[in-house]
Amino acid sequence: MEWSQEDVRLAFRIFLQLLPTGRIEDQEYLYHYEQNPNVRFILEEIVEKEADVKIFSMGGFLYLSPGVNNRYFGYSNEQLRTLMKLENNSELYLAYFAMLCLLAQFYNSDDQVLTSRQFLPLEELEAIMTGHVAEIQAAQAEQIEALEEELQVNLSSVASLWTELPAFNETLKHQRRGRNNRISFLLRVLSFLENEGLVQVLDDSEIRLLPKLEHLVVKYYFHSQRKDYLLQLLAQPLDFATADHGEEEL
Repeated sequence: MEWSQEDVRLAFRIFLQLLPTGRIEDQEYLYHYEQNPNVRFILEEIVEKEADVKIFSMGGFLYLSPGVNNRYFGYSNEQLRTLMKLENNSELYLAYFAMLCLLAQFYNSDDQVLTSRQFLPLEELEAIMTGHVAEIQAAQAEQIEALEEELQVNLSSVASLWTELPAFNETLKHQRRGRNNRISFLLRVLSFLENEGLVQVLDDSEIRLLPKLEHLVVKYYFHSQRKDYLLQLLAQPLDFATADHGEEEL
């Protein structure tokens, strides 16, 4: 495949325009991305791989999403703690666990391509996480350690932190303003996902996935066997004795 200088120039111009906000609406750039195979090839086969990003079009916009291990365009742990108003990395790992539990409730079918439901009540997410934590606490130490090593998720820390929090604070009129209860914690995590254009939370009680997240999950997320395994694991009661382990790194 031969590219012209203009093809290369357009591809990198699109990339540079995406960097500040991760989204552009410019119809000229969108046209070249969708209709010019050379520009799209440069972006998908060179820019994406070298910069560890994903570029895609959806709903009249072009999006850029950092790769999982991207240290340049993705958020650092410190930035994530600030954005989600978390105090330490233990709370951040609990936030990751909450996100995985959320996704597992929408993508729990065999093919894991289409969502299996339209919304998830916030209280149901809290109950699901509480159930998983109870299963973790009831497991043998060696079983937990084996699964932690396989999944690279600190389940013991997640369980300990979650059980320290009451389910909710009855004295709060606005649960988003709270800190030391499970519902308020989940709302802080969900607020971050809302700001990223990934979910919608209606009346602080009902969670819906937005098209951007659905696109990322279907096109990129399930290409990893271990991520696929982890979501399957969290979509059902945990079985430490018989769970088959995945192979790739999270």
